[in-house]
Amino acid sequence: MGIIIILLSILNGFAIGANDAANSFGDWIGARVGKPRTGMFICGTMALLGAILEGGKVSKTIGGGIVPPEYLTVQIAGIGLLAAICWVIFATYFGLPVSTTHSAVGAVAGIGIALSIPYWTGKSLDFVPIKWNVFQKIVICWLVTPTASCLIAFLLYFTLINLLRRFHYEKTFYRWAKVLLTISSSYVAYTWGTNDVANAVALVSASKVLSIRTACIVGGSAMFLGAVIWGYRVAENVGFNITRLTPIMGVCADFSCAFVIHFFTQLKIPVSTTHALVGAVAGVGLARGVNVINLKLIRDIVFAWIATPLLTGIFSIIIFYIFRFLF
Repeated sequence: MGIIIILLSILNGFAIGANDAANSFGDWIGARVGKPRTGMFICGTMALLGAILEGGKVSKTIGGGIVPPEYLTVQIAGIGLLAAICWVIFATYFGLPVSTTHSAVGAVAGIGIALSIPYWTGKSLDFVPIKWNVFQKIVICWLVTPTASCLIAFLLYFTLINLLRRFHYEKTFYRWAKVLLTISSSYVAYTWGTNDVANAVALVSASKVLSIRTACIVGGSAMFLGAVIWGYRVAENVGFNITRLTPIMGVCADFSCAFVIHFFTQLKIPVSTTHALVGAVAGVGLARGVNVINLKLIRDIVFAWIATPLLTGIFSIIIFYIFRFLF
């Protein structure tokens, strides 16, 4: 069972890399700095670095902050991973940049509900093992993440573009645009690795199959492979279809996204890189005018964000009772 859960973690990390690589290099691709495959290789490398250096900070929150660690046996952890994997692979196939953080947290919450159902008395839920106060904080941060990145990106782009035009530095910026955008996108990829590797490995470390350090190395490597092999599908959707990005827009969106994600990582809170990036891209788009934003695609993505924790939670409960019935 330990081998199975490690393999599920690797598969989950691969799915996360394939879906969430768009958050880091979607705008890099949209600005046509380089080929999508090249961007995915750089993205995967920086994510692996972030996972190794800082990946353990959020893992404890997902692995033991929502459901007490004593409930997360190897079998239970496998069920949670399987539920998250099913949804992320489905969304990736259709090119939807869903939140893998939502998938992981929703799956863990679903496990907690499934475990607590036998204890329901009809009058009290005192025995439910879910730490709802922690879950509430995470959800609040989910709402803050896109709002903050959108506002920061809007202000940053508005300020930068006006300074460049006032002092006639636009041509100078564009000469360095590819280098700057590569740096900013790499920073996003690094922060993505620090925060989102927990979505793949938190249950593995919580069930004591691997240490947090080893789990982060394994998960980061799987994310690298997912980004390189399959990440271009969602990356092209984010980069080309939400709004047409200029290099200046891309740099502003990247730094805004990375700042927000890195901030919450230091607080050990799992937040969505997808939320931050799409909010940032929308922010720089709004600075140019709402008419340049693909509002229909934004609506579809928001719907997927809301559906993700609900569906993965339901998947966890269903898979839990299937296994309970069979075994």
